[in-house]
Amino acid sequence: MEQFKIRKDGFKEIRKSSLNKAIPISLIALFGGLSISYFNADEQQDVINIFPFLIPLMLGLLAFGLYRGINRQKEIFESYVITFNNNDIIREQYNTSTITISKTDIDKIIKNSNGSFTIKGNSIVDVIDIPSQIENYEKIEKSLSEIRQISTKNNEPFFQKYRLVLSIFSIGLMACVYISKDKIIVGVSGTILLVLLGYSFFEIQRNKSIDKKTKKGMWWLIVVIASIIGNIYFKIMGQ
Repeated sequence: MEQFKIRKDGFKEIRKSSLNKAIPISLIALFGGLSISYFNADEQQDVINIFPFLIPLMLGLLAFGLYRGINRQKEIFESYVITFNNNDIIREQYNTSTITISKTDIDKIIKNSNGSFTIKGNSIVDVIDIPSQIENYEKIEKSLSEIRQISTKNNEPFFQKYRLVLSIFSIGLMACVYISKDKIIVGVSGTILLVLLGYSFFEIQRNKSIDKKTKKGMWWLIVVIASIIGNIYFKIMGQ
């Protein structure tokens, strides 16, 4: 049996990229929310008057949230352990479901453009990702190649590659639902938004690589979805 962990200071290699992804999305969401509040207010001047106090407060909370989020990500990332035994490959990680894939059930092994590996089992939910920051990288690659031929993937998955664009699109749909008074715009935007949110919720809940705290926190989407449905109903049926 062989066990491999993340290299010392391995998280530093992904910290910057994580922040580069999180900060723009968070800022867009923040100012999108402020815009919705402004356009929905009965007295828009009153909203403008509190912006000088509200915006710094929200930015401070955003910075604090990002700080805590990065620290939690670091704790989870550095707890990563992958085990190779005679029969299975096992991935363990803090507060995350353990994934075990029998070597005989491995359907595909992919080397991604960032140097990480993806091991896919027979089930769509049985997927083990091995980050490129793993110790003894060459030894792991050799062990994987002995199990099954490694294929190469140069492109990022669609939802990862266009994460920022999809986030902007989703916030735009949210603005249409809450700001627009046109029934068609509200209905179409709301329907697309509900599909996107429902799909995101489903994918996160079934993904074994996402920690339990994140999954638990995603239940707030039910409240958001209920709010969107209510808003669509009253705007379409109430006019």
